[in-house]
Amino acid sequence: MRALFFTPHFPLAPLDSSSNVFTRKFGFLCRPKGFHSKRFYFPPASQNFLTLGIGGNEGDVIATFTKLILWLKNHPNFHFIITSPIYRNPAFGYKNQPDFYNATISLITNLNLNAIYHLVFYLERKFGRARKRRFKNAPRTLDIDILFFGHKVVKYPHLKIPHPAWKQRESVIIPLLLQSLVMQGEKGR
Repeated sequence: MRALFFTPHFPLAPLDSSSNVFTRKFGFLCRPKGFHSKRFYFPPASQNFLTLGIGGNEGDVIATFTKLILWLKNHPNFHFIITSPIYRNPAFGYKNQPDFYNATISLITNLNLNAIYHLVFYLERKFGRARKRRFKNAPRTLDIDILFFGHKVVKYPHLKIPHPAWKQRESVIIPLLLQSLVMQGEKGR
């Protein structure tokens, strides 16, 4: 059954208009709040815009997502976190399992793509995911996908950016759309 869940951390949008924050609208970086130029504003070269897709269907998934957000918020290399609401949807592939919960997280980081790639594996393990799955699309506590990393296009055997299936997955499209709506709502404040 499909459903949306709103928690204190999902959706999460910046409330401090004085901070140096950036927004993303499907591939374009927009100027920070308070930045009056009509031109697009890009973060300094040492900063990268990152969008993650997260999902899970084992254990208390909403609690796991909340712990992940708190970990990211407290990490010195991540800034300006915005999330979508949590979207519950039926599992795809192997369907004889609980529904999945999915969300998207966008943030600014000074970490490079290689560091993010390794951090994703660390965070999945930290929050209880077994790296070896019993089978493809098996249940899991936490799955983290790197959806976008700035405007980079990367095609390695082990990593493709943008994520190759992001346009085909309801579990990514709907949270991304909802995240965009959260940002539009923040602009109207």
